[in-house]
Amino acid sequence: MPARFTLILSPAFRRDLEHLPPRAHHAVLEALKLLKTTPKGPHPKIKKLKGKGIGQWRLEVWPYRVRYDVVGHAVHLYRVRHRREIYGK
Repeated sequence: MPARFTLILSPAFRRDLEHLPPRAHHAVLEALKLLKTTPKGPHPKIKKLKGKGIGQWRLEVWPYRVRYDVVGHAVHLYRVRHRREIYGK
């Protein structure tokens, strides 16, 4: 049985999620189920990001991106934004 990870939502992630359109909101919630078992891949929608700062991993939920970090058995969710907005912040 694969390891289970705990999802920890930041206040910014919760705000971002509330402002998504209903269809995107549902799609993101469905995609987060993937992070409970395999937050580091090998799924093609999961990618390790280069550079420094928080959110060293990203999950693609077209056209949105979820930025997160994996610490032990916890997945810290930082932001969910449109792909044009997520990387500059």
